[in-house]
Amino acid sequence: MSATLLLWLAACTVDPVDPGDGAVTDSGADGGQTPVWTEPLDGPRLARRLSLDLRGVLPTADELARVEADAAEIDSLRDEYLQDPRLERQLVSFLAERFLTRLDEYQVDHYDYHLPDELECHYERSIGEEPLRLMARVVVEDRPWTDIVTQGHTVANQTLADVWPLELQADPDDGLDGWVDAVWTDGRPDAGVLASNGLWWRYVTSKANGNRSRAAAIANLMLCDDVLARPVSFADTPALTDEAATQEALRTNDYCLGCHAHIDPLASAMFGFYPSIDYNPDELGIYHPERESLGPVVLDVQPAWFGTPIEGMVDLGYAVATDPRFVRCGTETMAALLWRRPVDVDDFTTVESLRQQFLAGDLQGRVLLAAITDTDTYRAGAVVDGAPEDVAERENTRRMLTPDQLTTAVEDLTGFRWVQDGCDQLANDDLGFRTLAGGVDGDMVVTPQQDPGLTWALTVKRLAQAAALHVVEHDLQSDDGAPFLLDGVTLSDRPGDAAFGAQLEGMVWRMHATHPDADRLAGLEALWQAVYEADGSDDTAAAAAWVAVVSALLRDPDFLTA
Repeated sequence: MSATLLLWLAACTVDPVDPGDGAVTDSGADGGQTPVWTEPLDGPRLARRLSLDLRGVLPTADELARVEADAAEIDSLRDEYLQDPRLERQLVSFLAERFLTRLDEYQVDHYDYHLPDELECHYERSIGEEPLRLMARVVVEDRPWTDIVTQGHTVANQTLADVWPLELQADPDDGLDGWVDAVWTDGRPDAGVLASNGLWWRYVTSKANGNRSRAAAIANLMLCDDVLARPVSFADTPALTDEAATQEALRTNDYCLGCHAHIDPLASAMFGFYPSIDYNPDELGIYHPERESLGPVVLDVQPAWFGTPIEGMVDLGYAVATDPRFVRCGTETMAALLWRRPVDVDDFTTVESLRQQFLAGDLQGRVLLAAITDTDTYRAGAVVDGAPEDVAERENTRRMLTPDQLTTAVEDLTGFRWVQDGCDQLANDDLGFRTLAGGVDGDMVVTPQQDPGLTWALTVKRLAQAAALHVVEHDLQSDDGAPFLLDGVTLSDRPGDAAFGAQLEGMVWRMHATHPDADRLAGLEALWQAVYEADGSDDTAAAAAWVAVVSALLRDPDFLTA
């Protein structure tokens, strides 16, 4: 077993806590008392979790000191994080785990649009983030969540405007990371993400499928109704090669009708996105209003939303927005993403309370995010002694940082971003290590990793080594701007010096949100000294020693979890 995994296991061991007679929440809706089987994180570690989730970076030393001095400041700090411009980027990152639109390959490649190879990763990332940016922008502009399926514009950058029928509404240099509001110019209806190229380039269809897969995706993503998970028997169904018999079964077989009675009318409304040729940019990049009437012809059913007739795509967004399941699903989605675990039946009361707060807050996303971060589940730091076994297995009190969080937190802390050939190494798998770092690829790996593994440990090791080397070179061996991390020492400082000890204490506090004890500091000093002596005992050796210390702190479970 690797040293990293051993450190992880040690860090995840908590002292037993007796819940006592008072281990209950406030009275529930039924007037009873609900046991609390977790204890909350302390102020600094909770501030760290909130900052990483809502901003993607570590809290500053001043912010940590603020909540350490006054635990009541945590909510004010959280509210400040919710107003941070980096919230949009973080929402994109989390929503990508649910909507799975960030792929490494689409049916239309960058070279089909005559883009150079150095823009491949940027092109792919832009496509995948278009629907996610739309949703995130609704949240940060404090508009109701229903706008994600009813608004008549999207969010795009210059690359997408160059390849798709889009008109940017502002200079992309003025937008966050070049993303600005944009209007489609091909006549597609106002349906938010439901009229998004990025969504339907991920959830593709075929002539035989006739948009049914896309209809199933809408039911799953917008209503949390996974029709593919419904029980079905194929005992009395014909072979799929018998097309006529299969079509008849879709209209008459009870098992088939269990899904297709709703899916086919919904699919019938989406034929403006129905391609006549796959892998063709002119086909897939453009909406085709002239094909909207093909749905009833191809599928032999009129457009409808779960039994309610609709005119087609023009009515689809409104039908989704007014379905009571839509708000409940949005609540469950955000809760699961921030809790870092699936929502289950035991969460019913909590989710219902969150839904009510969401509704009372005019469906503004920040209201929902604040409510979720107030829950015991979000703030849990450990499972108490005596908790039922299923609670211990369910509650995710140590959350591995996502690849996106690792990327942005390390860059903010050290100035290092792992990029090669124009590709962020933790944001793709064709040329990088996203899934090895615990992420999803949107296709084969659709659930983020929750526990450390060997490939994860190796990826983290290489990231830590490269970031440590970069920050030591920048902070101690060059005059290129203000230091990122090593702001209190020079290469001439040694263990025992006041500046040396203060630097170690400050780094552990900033990176781990804990104060190191004497043994911890002694261990770090011993590591520094051993590398220093092994490398020749000069300034070059001192730099190598600092690289070793910073790398060790970046690989520590207290850094890699929130």
